[in-house]
Amino acid sequence: MSFINSIPTVKWQVRAFILVFLIDAAVCQIRYSVPEEMRKGSFVGNVAEDLGIDVKRLKSGGARIVSGDSSEYIRLDADKGILVVGERIDREQLCGQTSPCSLNFEMIMMNPMQLHSVVVEVLDVNDNAPVFHEKEVHVEIVESALPGTEILQESATDPDVGINALHGYTLHPTTYFNIKVLSSPNGHKYAQLYLSNALDREKEEKLLLVLTAVDGGEPQRSGTLKIHVTVRDTNDNAPVFTQSNFKASCERECSERNLSVELERDRLQTKG
Repeated sequence: MSFINSIPTVKWQVRAFILVFLIDAAVCQIRYSVPEEMRKGSFVGNVAEDLGIDVKRLKSGGARIVSGDSSEYIRLDADKGILVVGERIDREQLCGQTSPCSLNFEMIMMNPMQLHSVVVEVLDVNDNAPVFHEKEVHVEIVESALPGTEILQESATDPDVGINALHGYTLHPTTYFNIKVLSSPNGHKYAQLYLSNALDREKEEKLLLVLTAVDGGEPQRSGTLKIHVTVRDTNDNAPVFTQSNFKASCERECSERNLSVELERDRLQTKG
């Protein structure tokens, strides 16, 4: 009895195997690449030509894109047998820092059934400049600080990837300060500001530095951070007289004093 009940199950497994085999036999993968930010309707690839399928076959087979979340970004123009951009693609919004960034979907046709896998890689363009979290920062440093003293660390972010990502930093001016460009464990670059020459508050109490972050794209993009430095005083100067020698004059006072003495002497003589 159990043998009889198992016959339909065996038949179904065989049919399923045959169906999968037929579908797999018709599967082909094609790959394309397209820069992000392309306008709607921009050409992506000629699927009819690349798959060796007549355009009439695409139409008669009801060719369409299925599966995945790519249908809004990539559209099939069955009349021409090509793929076009359906909506503007923002690579950073779609994939963030993940690279490569790809759209994966299938194109299916019926009578007979054909399933083709399509991969469209979205290429990064340098559409973002490095950005600091703040536009300006204020720091204080005592004028007695020694060269080599670390002042602060700052970093910028750039959502682009590859060569278009954050490349490095520059500082201007470098009269008293300079930077070291370092990398964190995850590879993110940051700038470490340090004192390179001795300060003198009596000469310059306020300093303005401009830290610039640059990417490696073409054309190169950049972002800036203003660093306001206040030099605090230390007791490094003793009181100093304006001149080393002083000369006093008492001509008028001395004359009046001598006259008084003479008058008093004459008075005493007359009295005597």
